Amino acid sequence: MQRIGHNRTFSVAIILIAAATTIAAFSAILFGGPAASQIKVLLANNSTELFVFYFLLISTLGLALRRRTDILRLQTSLMEHQAVEFDLQDRALQAHAIVSVTDRDGILLMVNENFESAFGKTRDQLLGMSEADLHWDGRDDQTFLDMQRQLQSGQTWTGESRVRGADGSMLCMQGTVVPFHDKSGRLIKNVAIRTDVTNARKAKDARFLKTLFDQLHDEVYIYDVDTLAIRYMNLRAMDRCNMSPETITSKRISDCDPAFEEGAFRAYVAPLFTKETESVTVEVDQAKGPVEVKTRIYTADDGQELFVSVLRDITERKRIERARLETVSVVSHELRTPLTSIKGALRLLKSGVLGPISDEMRPILEIADRNSERLLLVVNDILDLEKIRAGKMDFTPKPTDLVAFLSDAVSMNKGYGDEHNVRFALETSLQSATADINYDRMMQVMSNLMSNAAKFSPTGGTVRIGLEQRKNRFRVTVSDDGPGIPESARQAVFESFAQLDNVDTSKRKGTGLGLTISKTIVDAHRGKLDFHSTVGKGTTFFVDLPISVASQQDDTGSTAIAAE
Repeated sequence: MQRIGHNRTFSVAIILIAAATTIAAFSAILFGGPAASQIKVLLANNSTELFVFYFLLISTLGLALRRRTDILRLQTSLMEHQAVEFDLQDRALQAHAIVSVTDRDGILLMVNENFESAFGKTRDQLLGMSEADLHWDGRDDQTFLDMQRQLQSGQTWTGESRVRGADGSMLCMQGTVVPFHDKSGRLIKNVAIRTDVTNARKAKDARFLKTLFDQLHDEVYIYDVDTLAIRYMNLRAMDRCNMSPETITSKRISDCDPAFEEGAFRAYVAPLFTKETESVTVEVDQAKGPVEVKTRIYTADDGQELFVSVLRDITERKRIERARLETVSVVSHELRTPLTSIKGALRLLKSGVLGPISDEMRPILEIADRNSERLLLVVNDILDLEKIRAGKMDFTPKPTDLVAFLSDAVSMNKGYGDEHNVRFALETSLQSATADINYDRMMQVMSNLMSNAAKFSPTGGTVRIGLEQRKNRFRVTVSDDGPGIPESARQAVFESFAQLDNVDTSKRKGTGLGLTISKTIVDAHRGKLDFHSTVGKGTTFFVDLPISVASQQDDTGSTAIAAE
């Protein structure tokens, strides 16, 4: 614009000079004077000089007019070029930025299409609306309040703000807001130009999480739900599987363990798809030692479902547990015989065979008898667990009808239920269901689950024993209406000597080994023992057992069984 101004000034100056020269010449001729005399002499004596004089005069004027025309044409061309540039800049700004204009109080006066798209509202809905309502914390949003204070003081605001997008999610906006003032210095409007940096922030967070996961002591595996193709492994996982960052994306999770069985894995993660639980946990003996694997499903932003498995080496935990159990086992062996003798002597005293028992003595004998019984149960549980882990306990399975088996369990544990004023009820639509189990060992599992349920049930309550078929397995359930188990205690439930803090703060008797033994027995049957619970509403423990191949029936049977 300055160049155009200079050219216009120069053009006007030339025209003025040419016009002044011409006027001066004609004035001299018409009005006389020394110059007029010289011009008249020149004109009278030499017609050639006269021609040259007029030629120069007219040429000067023509050049001035031409120069002016050229400058005007240049001015028009430059202005058109600048208009095109301004139009391109405005179109680029409108295409890539989120633009808005507000009054001094933050009321929207103008928005572009990107602004409408970002907030999922039409122009008519937005105009007249306070920009504060679009911020994440509304009119109390601290960023918006700081922005308004800075603009009111006449300063340009630049920074990042959190706003609520079209779908209600949080968007991160990087923006600049410029205040405009009238001649008196009063703020009249604000022009804001913003850019959505949400994805950039997510990418930054993803890089941070990747760095964090890479350094974790536990192993992390992320892989596709359908294909089991690996998407990510941290450094510990790659070290265990002897893989590199360049090769993992061409591998499947099955490549990490030669003993991996996809069928067993699918059965293990099945509860995740039925929403029975948010995560599943299993202990596996691998070549490098025992590990605990916890798996859950994660849905990515693009809607793709992924498995996230965290593998923890539990070699040290098992070593400590085994050492503790071996120490206690030695003591238990020494205690079992004298405890049996003590209990027998107490029973003999209570029977009155050795003489009448006074009313003062009877409560003391009852206490001694109950505590000797409890101590003997602890000793027997410890020895049973030692036998199982040493491979000395008999688990020989036989085809067994689970419906009849569970009826026996209800009958055998009725006395324990009566003691706690709790009823056991078998609920199943199956007429028969055959599985290969060891009757005595699985009855030990049922007795433990049912006694726990009775202890935690409210007085006068009912413990429900269920049986249902799920594809290639039967599920036995034991449900109570007790206080429930918090998710934070899940890992400790099956640990040896674990005594959980009850939600209702009441105390229940137990050895702390029953569930550990039960899980070991179920694992030996190629089954699964787990639970799901809601605090304040109750807990359901379930045992999944494979269907006996020999129990296949045709469609005429009461139970349609198909081994997979």
